[in-house]
Amino acid sequence: HRARPRVRGRRRPLLPAGALPGHARLRGRVRDIQGLTAGLEAMARTLSASLAPLDEMLQAAEACTGQRPAQFFHTCRRELLTLGGNPFSRLWDKALRETPLRLDEGDRAVLKQVGGVLGRYDSDSQTVALGQAVQRLSQQQREAEERQGRLGRVYGTLGVTSGLLFAIVLL
Repeated sequence: HRARPRVRGRRRPLLPAGALPGHARLRGRVRDIQGLTAGLEAMARTLSASLAPLDEMLQAAEACTGQRPAQFFHTCRRELLTLGGNPFSRLWDKALRETPLRLDEGDRAVLKQVGGVLGRYDSDSQTVALGQAVQRLSQQQREAEERQGRLGRVYGTLGVTSGLLFAIVLL
């Protein structure tokens, strides 16, 4: 009978960390969409309440989100302060490319579209565009959660099966 490998006095898990990257990516996508939706809602509230400039809208979005979405809004705000003659939509697109958000192309298309309106049109048009983006992202979030549930079960089954095969090989 062989001794099982140990890590710091504990048994090693059957699956190494990160063995199910697909499931983690789905969870990450849902979290990022939730954060971006909350940020866009904060921008719309800030704009509606006080006709705030884009800088304050982005600051409100950053304050109510976490991690990657906050990083996105922070990057947009930082770039806005150094605009340098570029249209805001170009800065928004750059931040969207550079921030490691776990989004699919449909999610990015929604964000790109709203970025083309922000700071360019009147406050009513911006509020409408933000509201539409929130609705579309919320729908995509629901679809991502459904997919996460379906594929999560598949990934879970695959993980348990590969873990059992790994355990058998070790025996």
